[in-house]
Amino acid sequence: METALYVLVLVSLALIVAQVMASRRHRAHVLGLAERLQSSVPVRDVEAALPSLVADFARRNGADPATPNRIATFHQSGELRIRKGGPFRSFLAWQVVALGRAGFLWEARQTGVSPVWVRVLDAYIWSEGWLQVWLFGTVPVAKMKGADITLGEAYRYLAELPWAPDAILGNPDLAWRMTGPDAAEVRMTVQEGTARVVFRFGPTGDIVAMDAMGRPARDADGNAATYDWRGSFGDYAWIGNRRIPGTGEVGYVYPSGYETYFRGRITDYRVSS
Repeated sequence: METALYVLVLVSLALIVAQVMASRRHRAHVLGLAERLQSSVPVRDVEAALPSLVADFARRNGADPATPNRIATFHQSGELRIRKGGPFRSFLAWQVVALGRAGFLWEARQTGVSPVWVRVLDAYIWSEGWLQVWLFGTVPVAKMKGADITLGEAYRYLAELPWAPDAILGNPDLAWRMTGPDAAEVRMTVQEGTARVVFRFGPTGDIVAMDAMGRPARDADGNAATYDWRGSFGDYAWIGNRRIPGTGEVGYVYPSGYETYFRGRITDYRVSS
């Protein structure tokens, strides 16, 4: 009995050590990606090329292309479902967004009581996108990359521009045009294709919704697919030194109808050079 207990203790200790080491490697990997974004080019002044509705939105929310900022960083809390029809799981996330060129990383971890918890890394860094999922924080269960993932992440960068007003005024890779009295399209061409997102502006000039046609995604079996994509923004407030939407949600339009998969709230925010 004592021998069995001794072996059990040793095995438990070995698993704990392995978990700690794997967690440290993961954290070092994420911080290395963040450093790559931090070294990106600063914003440049592209305001003259923007529709006035778009430029006014960015200016009103604190963006200033004269300040050579490189990244925005913020934390989120919210709910996420990782598959169609699945349950929502609460999460906490940290995000870094490049401002002078397209790039971001989003690291989220599941919170709450669950026998199995998940960590997700979603990223678009220097023209390559990928999505990785770990169980228990360190056991890899999915690593998706390829042309469809990269283009899909380019769509995400565009869709989240209301959370990066400095990029609106300072990223020359973005092309804007008005598509209606209260709607503007932003597009970005990458090697895998062209990402396009349309923003809807409310009566006060704030972006309240976005939609995109045919965003690359993966279906329930992990196969490449395209779905129309929708989102909304609300609760604008000054958070840190920028006025941004405090809340947002996004979902896909499946053949069976629209389904939200993300609901999030910004808890802090800053820009830096």
